[in-house]
Amino acid sequence: MRDPLPHVLVVDDDASIREALGAALGRAYAVHAAATGDEACAVLRRHPVAAIILDVVLGREQGLDLVERFRAHSPAPILVLTGHGSEAVAARALRAKASEYLKKPVNLVELRAALARLTASAEPPTDPVERARDLITEEPGRAHTTETLARQVGLSERHLRRRFFETYAKTPRRYLAEVRLERAAELLRSTSLGIEQIALRVGYPSGLRFTRVFKRSFGSTPSTFRAKRPTPGPDSNRSRDC
Repeated sequence: MRDPLPHVLVVDDDASIREALGAALGRAYAVHAAATGDEACAVLRRHPVAAIILDVVLGREQGLDLVERFRAHSPAPILVLTGHGSEAVAARALRAKASEYLKKPVNLVELRAALARLTASAEPPTDPVERARDLITEEPGRAHTTETLARQVGLSERHLRRRFFETYAKTPRRYLAEVRLERAAELLRSTSLGIEQIALRVGYPSGLRFTRVFKRSFGSTPSTFRAKRPTPGPDSNRSRDC
């Protein structure tokens, strides 16, 4: 059953700010608080968070460096707060794919308006099974598991596995594996990315494991598969998954 209030995670190392935002937002949201990246990831593993409020500086940690870790657990939009109002910090927040950027001290009217926009745009499809499939196909390189998918779509792990199999005749894990291999084959055909780069893009931190899985599915190694295709055009994009 879906909670009556959307969940919001506040990540800030200042206890007074965590308490103040919790009090200010508590009527409209179920507010969770974390002081470190590890604490924030623990919350994201347990709750279907609709938005993340992230401070740029968290003691010894840089908040923007945690975005990729958060994305491995949740697709929730991220609202960055900073006391450092330079254009460089704003630009870095955008490069890190933060959704919005507000300066400290926080204007609560602006904060509430920003959260309303972010949580409205983050509404999932009506069918949670379709949403789980979309999460897989949109970002197959993410560290998806049946548990994390179930949490993000608001179902129990067992319920999602059963309903997913009824709809697509395969488990979420099998579906993810097939999507990853299909995407890898597409990248081998259409880009000049290295094998290790492609492995990372589709969720395999080990190129050796990726090669074994790919060969088992396609009957040839990624290099041999590529050699049988027309020479791909250049692709300078690089990405990493945490």
